[in-house]
Amino acid sequence: MTVTRMSWEDMVRTYPDMWVVVANPVMDGDAPDILEGDVVAVVSDDDIGDYKDSHRNCGYKYRRTTDSGWNGMIYADFSITTV
Repeated sequence: MTVTRMSWEDMVRTYPDMWVVVANPVMDGDAPDILEGDVVAVVSDDDIGDYKDSHRNCGYKYRRTTDSGWNGMIYADFSITTV
Protein backbone atom coordinates (compact mmCIF):
# COMPACT_ATOMS: atom_id res chain seq x y z
CA MET A 1 0.00 0.00 0.00
CA THR A 2 1.24 3.47 -0.83
CA VAL A 3 1.46 5.78 2.18
CA THR A 4 -1.16 8.50 1.83
CA ARG A 5 -1.65 11.60 3.99
CA MET A 6 -5.35 11.85 4.86
CA SER A 7 -7.69 13.64 7.21
CA TRP A 8 -9.67 11.50 9.64
CA GLU A 9 -12.86 12.27 7.71
CA ASP A 10 -11.25 10.97 4.50
CA MET A 11 -10.10 7.80 6.29
CA VAL A 12 -13.63 7.12 7.52
CA ARG A 13 -15.13 7.73 4.09
CA THR A 14 -12.50 5.71 2.19
CA TYR A 15 -12.10 2.77 4.63
CA PRO A 16 -15.42 2.16 6.41
CA ASP A 17 -15.48 -0.57 9.06
CA MET A 18 -11.71 -1.10 8.89
CA TRP A 19 -8.69 -0.41 11.10
CA VAL A 20 -6.36 2.29 9.80
CA VAL A 21 -2.70 2.22 10.72
CA VAL A 22 -1.41 5.79 10.95
CA ALA A 23 2.12 7.19 11.10
CA ASN A 24 2.95 10.82 11.91
CA PRO A 25 -0.50 11.60 13.26
CA VAL A 26 -1.76 15.02 14.21
CA MET A 27 -3.76 14.45 17.37
CA ASP A 28 -6.58 16.54 18.84
CA GLY A 29 -4.78 17.93 21.90
CA ASP A 30 -5.16 15.64 24.89
CA ALA A 31 -8.00 13.70 23.26
CA PRO A 32 -7.20 10.42 21.54
CA ASP A 33 -8.66 11.65 18.25
CA ILE A 34 -6.59 11.54 15.08
CA LEU A 35 -7.12 14.67 12.97
CA GLU A 36 -4.87 13.54 10.11
CA GLY A 37 -1.93 11.29 9.40
CA ASP A 38 -0.09 9.04 6.98
CA VAL A 39 -2.13 5.89 6.35
CA VAL A 40 0.41 3.06 6.07
CA ALA A 41 -2.05 0.14 6.13
CA VAL A 42 -5.71 -0.75 6.35
CA VAL A 43 -6.51 -3.91 8.29
CA SER A 44 -9.64 -5.99 8.93
CA ASP A 45 -10.97 -6.88 12.37
CA ASP A 46 -9.76 -10.46 11.89
CA ASP A 47 -6.19 -9.40 11.12
CA ILE A 48 -5.59 -6.44 13.47
CA GLY A 49 -4.13 -8.54 16.29
CA ASP A 50 -1.55 -10.20 14.05
CA TYR A 51 -0.70 -6.89 12.39
CA LYS A 52 -0.08 -5.19 15.72
CA ASP A 53 2.03 -8.12 16.92
CA SER A 54 4.22 -8.00 13.82
CA HIS A 55 4.67 -4.20 13.95
CA ARG A 56 5.59 -3.63 17.58
CA ASN A 57 7.74 -0.57 18.32
CA CYS A 58 6.92 1.09 15.00
CA GLY A 59 5.17 3.98 16.72
CA TYR A 60 1.96 3.57 14.71
CA LYS A 61 -1.47 4.64 15.91
CA TYR A 62 -4.33 2.24 15.30
CA ARG A 63 -7.97 3.25 15.07
CA ARG A 64 -11.12 1.70 13.70
CA THR A 65 -12.93 4.02 11.30
CA THR A 66 -16.41 3.18 12.53
CA ASP A 67 -17.78 1.86 15.79
CA SER A 68 -17.52 -1.90 15.89
CA GLY A 69 -20.10 -2.37 18.62
CA TRP A 70 -17.45 -3.74 20.96
CA ASN A 71 -17.71 -3.06 24.64
CA GLY A 72 -16.52 0.51 25.30
CA MET A 73 -13.63 -0.53 27.54
CA ILE A 74 -12.32 -3.06 25.03
CA TYR A 75 -12.79 -0.61 22.16
CA ALA A 76 -10.89 2.07 24.06
CA ASP A 77 -8.01 -0.35 24.55
CA PHE A 78 -7.71 -1.12 20.85
CA SER A 79 -9.02 2.02 19.18
CA ILE A 80 -5.95 4.23 19.64
CA THR A 81 -2.73 2.50 20.59
CA THR A 82 0.92 2.98 19.94
CA VAL A 83 3.23 -0.01 19.94
